[in-house]
Amino acid sequence: MSRNETKTTGIFPYIIECMCLHISEKDSLSYLTKKGFKISRAEFYRLKKEVQESTYERLNLIASKEYLTQHIERLDTLRTILNEMWANYHKETNPFKKVQILEKIEENQLYLSSYYDSTRYVLEQGAKVKQQEKQVENK
Repeated sequence: MSRNETKTTGIFPYIIECMCLHISEKDSLSYLTKKGFKISRAEFYRLKKEVQESTYERLNLIASKEYLTQHIERLDTLRTILNEMWANYHKETNPFKKVQILEKIEENQLYLSSYYDSTRYVLEQGAKVKQQEKQVENK
């Protein structure tokens, strides 16, 4: 498992939660123990410092992987919602409610359109990040 994978699947997400929620040292250590990570006070502070120092690395991870995944998930969700709205439209017999559903479909189209428009940008940014990662690896 790579260091980045460890940071996203190991103790680091829980350390980040403790930091974001401003949980006291005592409560943080208790929380981490409940999550299966029994660590010392010194180790907790070392890990907190490592999280703070990895800001740029974490942003790159988000840009290269999580952002793309989230973008696709939102597109898929909007398409699923659209399909459900059309199914409900066809089942509905009340003309007023049919118009309301059509208005929501129109609203959904605006969101879908903006996501499709931004897909090119997302792909370009993802390619740039991958290119930068390769350059760093080759050095």
